[in-house]
Amino acid sequence: MSLPIVYLGPSLPVEEAERLLEADYRPPVKRGDLPHEFDGLIVMIDGEFGQSLSVSPNEILRLLDQGTRVIGASSMGALRAAELHPYGMLGCGWIFDAYLSGKLIADDEVAVTYSPLDHSALTIPLVNVRVWLERLESSGGIDGPTARQLLARARRIFYADRTEEHLLSQWEAAIGSNKLQRILLATGGQITDIKAEDARCALALADQVTTAHAKERMNGVRH
Repeated sequence: MSLPIVYLGPSLPVEEAERLLEADYRPPVKRGDLPHEFDGLIVMIDGEFGQSLSVSPNEILRLLDQGTRVIGASSMGALRAAELHPYGMLGCGWIFDAYLSGKLIADDEVAVTYSPLDHSALTIPLVNVRVWLERLESSGGIDGPTARQLLARARRIFYADRTEEHLLSQWEAAIGSNKLQRILLATGGQITDIKAEDARCALALADQVTTAHAKERMNGVRH
């Protein structure tokens, strides 16, 4: 069986991913990148949105019809997995669940700009802000009205302009420096990276699927 193909970009550093799953790591997927035939597993995490045509559902359906296993999570993978879940595409993670349930609708919730050199994210996706605020509110680190105010401010910033510096500047203008610093300290100064969490989920699921498939093949040979 071939190594899994993983389309990965800004959601998780490839060096970390390689420690979690042995795979053929490729850049964010775009229209035409998927193989026409593949006897194995494909993990779709990151994909291109604006700079190239996005991978189409039909490209994935063709592989699913051939029996190729396809997992999606975190970014473009979560979007396509939510759309194609009824047809056999697997999904995992908070973002996938949110799109599947209709809690998230807009594609730009997961959109970021990233470096063409190492695919590291240059902006913060709205979904990370959303989960960070939800967790803060649940733990008592922020009140509901302030959480909604900060989310609204973040939503007004175009995804390609939502750098950490710009985001913090907007929040400071809205609630003041002291209050913002208290909120940030509640999470060690870091905004939750739910896209990274979900990417790890996809790689863990891929490991489970490939292990189970290998056992099935071994049992088939023995019989």
